[in-house]
Amino acid sequence: MRVSCSETHMDYGIGLSEGLMAVKCPQCGSKRVWKDGLRYLANGKVVQRYLCRDCGYRFSHGVPSNKPYKPQYTHGYHGARREANLMTEVLRRLERREAGATETSQQEVKGKIIEFLWHLRKHGLREFSIRDYSQKLNYIAKKTDILNPEAVEDFLAKASMSETSKHHYVAVLKSFYDYLGIKWEPPTYRVVTKIPFIPTEAELDILIANTSKTVSALLQLLKETGMRLGEALNLKWSDIDFEHKTVRITPEKGSLPRILPISDKAIAMIKRLPKKSEKIFPSRDAVQTVFYRRRKQLAFKLNNPRLLQISFHTFRHWKGTMEYHKTKDILHVKELLGHKNIQNTLIYITIDKAIFQNTTEEFHVKTAKTVEEACKLIEVGFEYVCEINGVKIFRKRK
Repeated sequence: MRVSCSETHMDYGIGLSEGLMAVKCPQCGSKRVWKDGLRYLANGKVVQRYLCRDCGYRFSHGVPSNKPYKPQYTHGYHGARREANLMTEVLRRLERREAGATETSQQEVKGKIIEFLWHLRKHGLREFSIRDYSQKLNYIAKKTDILNPEAVEDFLAKASMSETSKHHYVAVLKSFYDYLGIKWEPPTYRVVTKIPFIPTEAELDILIANTSKTVSALLQLLKETGMRLGEALNLKWSDIDFEHKTVRITPEKGSLPRILPISDKAIAMIKRLPKKSEKIFPSRDAVQTVFYRRRKQLAFKLNNPRLLQISFHTFRHWKGTMEYHKTKDILHVKELLGHKNIQNTLIYITIDKAIFQNTTEEFHVKTAKTVEEACKLIEVGFEYVCEINGVKIFRKRK
């Protein structure tokens, strides 16, 4: 059925905007219509065609135009394809409506995400954590209806990501739904603990020597202290004691504050940096961009793909492993890294056994016959081994 110009209730006195507002679908009465090209009459006049977005009915409506007829070549293959796409969209929306689904606009979703992130900021969550929440929520919102927990569960079940990643997504979504008051029984994903990659010292030194002076100083500091990247980026010039050669670390992620010694090399590298602000190092994005670009270039140039496995946090794992191997004192390593729970530190015992199980350990050996001699050896790091013929034997790893 087509509605001709004579059948419309519009007359020639109605303005254009008022006429468009009066357009209704003759099939279902809906005002939700799309313009769908022009209809050229036999008398040379032109009328507007419409497509109903609710029922899919096409009809002609409007005042015949006085502009002359011009042949149109857009009603062939491309025109038919466009009409097929429109019909597919209409049918899809009708099916969703019949199934009881409610479509939420993207602007509404973005608004709720922004409100939630502002809520996190007001409650003192760190900037880096807020950014992580934002990335995860916006990623889910692009892939599925984030306000529909069932749709989110289906997406996570089919997504090609690790169980640990899914666990982190679930934690973020649970906080988001709690804020919105949406009841949700989250799925359970098991966190898989992996043994971190430990490079050689030479590989770390290659990266330190071949980046910008700012990133080089940062990496040298990470290597010597084992601090987290966030802790290093938050360092202020006042946190460096150049006289006593120490650095005062303000903890993050629930760690403990600590003061650690640094070498003359690290002191010299830091002194070469420009004092542009209160903080020593620039933003996280700036140092990550330089580091990852140079890492990729060096891995290709040196034909060493192991370099690609080195991240900022790898320096922390390397320090913890080497410190335990040198001292065999897990409590010392715990205090060095600022761990509150020793369970987080025990992993370095496993790494030490795996890396150094086939190596021969070498020691400096000293003897002491008197209490004074024994005390002096203990003060410089020697440990007691045994006593033979009244002589006490001490050792220290080389």
